[in-house]
Amino acid sequence: MDLQDDYRSLMSVEPDADWFGTTHHELGHIYYYIEYSIPEVPLLLREGANRSYHEGIGDLMDLASTQRAYLEELGLLPKGMAIDQIQWLLNDALSNASAVFIPWSAGVMSHFEHDLYEQNLPPDLYNQRWWEYVEKYQGIVPPSPRGAEYCDAATKTHINDDAAQYYDYALSCVLKFHLHDYIAREILKQDPRNCNYAGNKAVGDFLKSIMRPGATKSWREVLKEKTGKDLSAQAMLDYYQPLVDYLKVVNAGRKVTLGEL
Repeated sequence: MDLQDDYRSLMSVEPDADWFGTTHHELGHIYYYIEYSIPEVPLLLREGANRSYHEGIGDLMDLASTQRAYLEELGLLPKGMAIDQIQWLLNDALSNASAVFIPWSAGVMSHFEHDLYEQNLPPDLYNQRWWEYVEKYQGIVPPSPRGAEYCDAATKTHINDDAAQYYDYALSCVLKFHLHDYIAREILKQDPRNCNYAGNKAVGDFLKSIMRPGATKSWREVLKEKTGKDLSAQAMLDYYQPLVDYLKVVNAGRKVTLGEL
């Protein structure tokens, strides 16, 4: 390896949908590295516009890899195959670090870390505060009593070795839909729930224009300049709107208690 033009990702890949998406995600990181690893970008600024951008670009590639039109082009999905759009979206919302991820990342992890680091939360309150936030933001209660002798927050290694990373992940989740919506509607002129980036030079040029500056420009400035909008969760809401409409109908009149979650 020459440490300049040799980019590799070491993964124990298995032939399944999860690894298919993960491979695209890691490629997103690699292409980001490639774009800002140029003489025009000072060495100390050769990184994402902020930490969320790197994850956001990776997540964007993952999202793009789940699009039916792309899977059909690769031959991984038969063309014209009947697909239940609602079930497709439901699976995506539950498994693709999207809808169920925000309450966890922006809610539980970010608020607990704020209390831990900013407010010097006493150790004897660690577990109590953790489960208060889990119940508040995720609607989940522990299956058995969890006393102060435990520290269930430490099941996530980020608590002690990568503080605030889940706040970045939450922003990256919003960012991927913001960028994806722009690419689908404004560049491809395709349905954001069924589009295909592959082989489109305009899409590549758009993404390069975001990645190439590295950290030399404000992330807000980059986003507003390239998409014409400030960061918003609207694109994510629009993406899942058909699913939301469906769930409102099938769950009409249903009352849910914490014991059911």
